[in-house]
Amino acid sequence: MTIILTIIGMMIIGSIIGGFTNFVAIKMLFHPYHEKKIFGYKLPFTPGLIPKRRNELSEKVGQMVTNHLLTPEVFKEKLVNPNTKSVLEDTIKVQFKTLKEKNYTPQDFINRIDYPLEEKLNETLKHTIEQKVDKYYEIHQKDAIHSLIPEEIYEDLSRQVNRVTPEILSKMDIYLASDKGKNDIYTMVEEFFEQKGKMVGMIQMFMTTEDIVYKVRKELRNVIKQEKIHNMIDLQVQTQYEKWMSKSLDEVVTLGRKDKAKVLIAEEITESVNVHKYLNTPLYELVPSLFEYMEGKGTERFIDYMIQKVGDNISLILERMKLAELIKEQIDRFELSYLEKLVIEISNKELKLITLLGFVLGGIIGLFQGIIAIFV
Repeated sequence: MTIILTIIGMMIIGSIIGGFTNFVAIKMLFHPYHEKKIFGYKLPFTPGLIPKRRNELSEKVGQMVTNHLLTPEVFKEKLVNPNTKSVLEDTIKVQFKTLKEKNYTPQDFINRIDYPLEEKLNETLKHTIEQKVDKYYEIHQKDAIHSLIPEEIYEDLSRQVNRVTPEILSKMDIYLASDKGKNDIYTMVEEFFEQKGKMVGMIQMFMTTEDIVYKVRKELRNVIKQEKIHNMIDLQVQTQYEKWMSKSLDEVVTLGRKDKAKVLIAEEITESVNVHKYLNTPLYELVPSLFEYMEGKGTERFIDYMIQKVGDNISLILERMKLAELIKEQIDRFELSYLEKLVIEISNKELKLITLLGFVLGGIIGLFQGIIAIFV
């Protein structure tokens, strides 16, 4: 009976020691959280294993995740997954539909970031135009006007100049034949006789003012129809035109005029562009073809293109993201108590089995110790 009690006692003691040892070992994974000292001497096994090796642990977890779990190949596989493509396509189509139905304008998005884009665009446009004018003037100020005009426009201007003389003579003939022309000539004849005195006025004894006006109008109309007059006027027009075209830019437009002109040009172009109108026009009206395209095959092609580009550069993207460091930083932010709770929740069953195994192994060791003790 004593032998049996001895063996049972040894088994119980061994079981308690084995189970308690495993229980303490599990607790020592996390506890204590910080280093403990007595009389200035550091206690062994403090802090616990995980608190002590926390930095190495988080670094290894980050490396493990990036090297074996979230690898570039895994991301590529996920990107080309039909479900992923379908979700992305649906999302983009919904966004374009929303933009269209709610008549979103560029200004709606600008208002969200509270940025004076319209003002900045107008300022930039004016400044750019003024710079272009200054640069153009600096380069071409000594060039002749005709060399600065595009050939087609220059030829068109020359054709228009050829029409000037016939147009002038035609207008003069119409004027002379009109009542206004008649009245103006009548007035001039009257003033002429008044200014020249009685000697010239004697002509009126033979002809009335109306007769003189009639003769003058008739002769003037005949004169302007003569080819000689036509050629003479045309020569003067062509001479002045060619003279003006041969002048250099700085002769026609001085620096002062240039500075005024560039401001006027910038203001006119900016006003004609009308940035305000474009910023407040619905996106669908600004680029209707884009919406039609994206509602059709455009979205699918866009997604395919983006997936291909992202897939081709996923290694570089992940490298730039420094995913391992990101994971390490996140783990380091966790409180030790939270990490302990997390590990226990995940492996609670296994930890209990380890503790139970300690009791069993301790009991078995106690059994053998009891048997050995009897024979010794």
